[in-house]
Amino acid sequence: MSSPSIVWFRDDLRLADHPALRAALDRGEPVIGLYVLDEQSPGVRPLGGAARWWLHHSLASLSERLRERGGVLILRRGPAAEVVRDVVTDAGAGAVFWNRRYGGPERDIDARLKESLRADGVEVASFAGSLLFEPWTVTTGAGTHFSVYSPFWRACLSLPAPRAPLPEPREVPASGRAPAS
Repeated sequence: MSSPSIVWFRDDLRLADHPALRAALDRGEPVIGLYVLDEQSPGVRPLGGAARWWLHHSLASLSERLRERGGVLILRRGPAAEVVRDVVTDAGAGAVFWNRRYGGPERDIDARLKESLRADGVEVASFAGSLLFEPWTVTTGAGTHFSVYSPFWRACLSLPAPRAPLPEPREVPASGRAPAS
């Protein structure tokens, strides 16, 4: 019996250049796309009207693009850590992948969830999906963050080149065990 991979879509609602989606596909099991509208976890700000409009249309587009490739997108609402755990259990998922977020409360949610899922034997990995260089990779000689742009930019230029963009997958195999939205 297969153990699907869950791709937890968050701020990155695209198929091309999506490292978490690529990792799920490379695992070789069916893939379940998941989006969680979390306005309940501590420190997470609720969305305004314009952001909700954008999100609605972006999720509709993502869902359609996944469906065209054989995949599925599940939409849920609630505290992200609880909802992701519930979907993992309901789907019998063996892995969860996501692209990282960089805000303090979001990073705390992600770290706790990653630790908890791993303790339950679920494969979990997060990826740099929206930045050329992650914040902790570009620091001054003293190991602190830059406060002036020009030295920051020179430090970026001295680092190895960022990875090449990932292609959009042609297929996203869906799981027959995908929970309902």
